Amino acid sequence: MGNLSPFITTIIALSVAVERVVEILKQTLGSTPIGSWLFVAKPASPNLEKLRCAGLYILSGTLGLLISVYSGLGTTIPIHSSHPWMGDVLMGLLSSGGSSFWNHALDIVKASKVIKEQAADTAVANNEGNVQGAKPLIA
Repeated sequence: MGNLSPFITTIIALSVAVERVVEILKQTLGSTPIGSWLFVAKPASPNLEKLRCAGLYILSGTLGLLISVYSGLGTTIPIHSSHPWMGDVLMGLLSSGGSSFWNHALDIVKASKVIKEQAADTAVANNEGNVQGAKPLIA
């Protein structure tokens, strides 16, 4: 878990940044034909809604890739040394998952950390009673 928590936190920050840029684009380009097609839900037509959602994922992934390239976040991934562009592509793809997905992943990491700490505390408490020659704390 040592390196996983900072990685997930970075992806969450990137996802939030991508969501903010998408919201800015939505406000700026919402009245244009391409903006109204991309940013306005189409519940009456399931096929058009699927295409619109796919377009939003592509936009989010592209924005994540661009932010990763210009901020250098892709260099934080271990595969960067063998394929410099793969780290940025991976960061872009992961950022398109959305911050709610990554917040959930961070909650899981935090919960596993708490469980490990509780297990360590229990192990320490159990070992304290087993020390040979130890004097009781309460006489």
